[in-house]
Amino acid sequence: MTSTPAPLACQRDLFSIPADHCYLNSAFMGPLPKPVEQAGARALLARASPIGMAAQDFFVPAERTRKLCAQLVNADPERVAFIPTVAYAAAIVAKNLHPQAGQNVVLLGDMFPSNVYAWRNWRSSGVEMRTVAAPLAPWSSPSLDSTRAALWNAAVLAAIDANTALVAVEPAHWTDGTLFDLENIGRRCREVGAVFVVDATQTVGAMPFDVQRVQPDVLMVHSYKSMLSNYGLGFAVFSDRFLDASPLEESWLMRSGSENFARLVDYEDRYAPGMRRFDTSLRANPSLIAMLEAACQLLIEWQPNRIREYLLGIERRPVDRLRALGFDVADETQRCANLFGVKLPSTLDPEACRLHLAQQKIHVSVRGSAVRVAPHVYNDEADLMKLVDALEQLVCADGRGT
Repeated sequence: MTSTPAPLACQRDLFSIPADHCYLNSAFMGPLPKPVEQAGARALLARASPIGMAAQDFFVPAERTRKLCAQLVNADPERVAFIPTVAYAAAIVAKNLHPQAGQNVVLLGDMFPSNVYAWRNWRSSGVEMRTVAAPLAPWSSPSLDSTRAALWNAAVLAAIDANTALVAVEPAHWTDGTLFDLENIGRRCREVGAVFVVDATQTVGAMPFDVQRVQPDVLMVHSYKSMLSNYGLGFAVFSDRFLDASPLEESWLMRSGSENFARLVDYEDRYAPGMRRFDTSLRANPSLIAMLEAACQLLIEWQPNRIREYLLGIERRPVDRLRALGFDVADETQRCANLFGVKLPSTLDPEACRLHLAQQKIHVSVRGSAVRVAPHVYNDEADLMKLVDALEQLVCADGRGT
């Protein structure tokens, strides 16, 4: 008989966030947990005097971390590659695909650029960029089939046809947290033979992602946001489509037998097994790989499903208050928990709203006509209530309050 894991508690003590600051901006940059910070510091200290470093240090930490990254998203470690940025992974895909004139690429409207620019270069070959914009619909509604999220998902599926070469999406839209039904989108991609590319930088670690269920051709994840690691090293998962694909860089590290430094000039044409051919050489950076390893260990310990449930739990009362004040927030089944939009009344200026919050040491971002709220495990309900109190001040000053 399996036991239900205990609910996650607030992890504020593991972070160096000042007590008087309310940081709700992990979608901009996730703070480093102290174990991640310490892992990087230890690695940097060891690097300062490399007397004790050996050839195995270029490989062993990477292989440990590869397995952890795979575990985090239920993937085969042999399908995992290390990337310096999401744009790097997208460039690998673009280098190895050759869509023809008359084909199309389906994109989310206002998607983060790293999952856009690589495909736009195909326009010169007659490939159509088919951008699916967010519909003008209520963010929340008693009928979930008529909400902005539901209609947006339906529009994405409708845009995919027999001429679709590639579909590029996010699990949750980076501007407002709208959730996309990746399993249905992936199923449609497989029906028409389209390459399915997912940028999950904003969500991996903070909500479940199952490669075996979603079956993306490429999952791209930078680790400095929801994964709470450092900028410069993330990971990607490649499907069998890319088993014989060409990497961007021809690094000696990624060749078969490169662990034997004495034979490096016995040049080897074969790549290392699995998807290691796509690894960035930055995987050998001691601080970056140590921090990514430590972050993965924490997220696996906390469990992404527990993180999502914890965040939804601390958001429910604050979201009810926001709606009562006239703000619109999507229903929790249709939005991300660690990243969601608060749609402002038309009379409130978004930038003025952000500045008002910043004056009270409440850190958020503004994207379009919404305040983007991005909590994580270091936040609690009091942080979100502080946000609501500050927004209520604006509503009252605007003459909308009671």
